Amino acid sequence: MYQTVWGLELVCVGAVPPALMREVAKRLGELLSRPVDLLPMEIDGRPAMDLLRRQYSATGMLDLLKHPTPRPHVKRVGITSLDLFLPVFTHLFGYAQMGGSVAVVSTFRITPENSAEPELLLDRIVKEVLHEIGHTVGLVHCRAPWCVMHPSRWPEEIDLKDAAFCPPCASVINKTS
Repeated sequence: MYQTVWGLELVCVGAVPPALMREVAKRLGELLSRPVDLLPMEIDGRPAMDLLRRQYSATGMLDLLKHPTPRPHVKRVGITSLDLFLPVFTHLFGYAQMGGSVAVVSTFRITPENSAEPELLLDRIVKEVLHEIGHTVGLVHCRAPWCVMHPSRWPEEIDLKDAAFCPPCASVINKTS
């Protein structure tokens, strides 16, 4: 679908089931028409813990994901089950370095209450990873409600989006080709 010159690495931040990581990588590879590397390491998210909030700093997570430094033209996305925040938000589904190389996506608040819906969680993670990749290439939130770059405040809003960029957002993604 989308040809790019940048590569994509996925890395676990804390405990994330390996089978879930493999399936996310597979889906993203199909959507992006390129291999997605699963890094053979797990990043310890505890240094990003804010004891007062009992959550994990999203900016602290990005700092952790920057080491070791991603190769040039590589986007690194951490997937975690830890609860993320920014001082101005109570929680986040994901966060990215705008125009940078790292992002993080959390399953903490997007995991369906019914654990018999693993496909729903997988769809949500893939959409959130695509959304955060969009930010790493400089995209801002989109007005098109079905575009993966449309903001989501609730997990159900993620479900309403396609796992695709609208034509104007796709043109920005494709310019990085």
